Amino acid sequence: MASKKAVAIVIGVGPGLGASLAKRFAAGGYSVGLIARKESSLQPVQSELEQSGHTAMSVTADAGDAASVKNAIDTIRKKFDNDPEVLLYNASGFFYGSILDLKPEVLQAALNTTVVGALAASQEVLPAMIKNGKGTILFTGATASLRGSAQFAGFAISKFGLRALGQSMAREFGPQGIHVAHIIVDGGIRSPNQTESQPDKDIDSFLNSEAIAETYWQLHIQPRSTWTQELDLRPSTEEF
Repeated sequence: MASKKAVAIVIGVGPGLGASLAKRFAAGGYSVGLIARKESSLQPVQSELEQSGHTAMSVTADAGDAASVKNAIDTIRKKFDNDPEVLLYNASGFFYGSILDLKPEVLQAALNTTVVGALAASQEVLPAMIKNGKGTILFTGATASLRGSAQFAGFAISKFGLRALGQSMAREFGPQGIHVAHIIVDGGIRSPNQTESQPDKDIDSFLNSEAIAETYWQLHIQPRSTWTQELDLRPSTEEF
């Protein structure tokens, strides 16, 4: 009897990094579960994967709703009849504006999507990872994970929280074989929307989503003797 394919789940799928992550892990031999709020974000990615001969399924869910996240992962688990070995959490809430305009409910929504959703997803996959003695959980961070800039408080507060979650999880579960890493994406990721809205911007000033996805894959396959907990990625032209 053929063995079951390992399962990777991508939460926060869209035409940019989410799609590239799904394609890279599918190419690495994984069945891929795709999760996003909108069906329109999922179907193009699933279709492309299936046309390339890969196994994928899509589930709509609100990353800011813990029950929705857990139900989506459980649906994927049952469909593939296998526990996820990889969780790629790429969802985040965003608010740009003055602290004077940052309403508590808006901040709470950003925290729910960025931090609470990541916690709920991790809690759903960790028990099986611990039982199996292996697993990878990768969180997508941002410049705001390290620096609270003017007008970005709503974003930075939630990204700071995600970074803290990743650090605590790595320290608790690393000794049990679970690799938890936080990736700081410092700059804009090239996507159809980005290039259309900024046609005069140098293409080399954007991060390439496929190159980012390759970095996630390399983190996943790192030997246990040299695990990375955090790294930063930026274009060569980006100031920092």
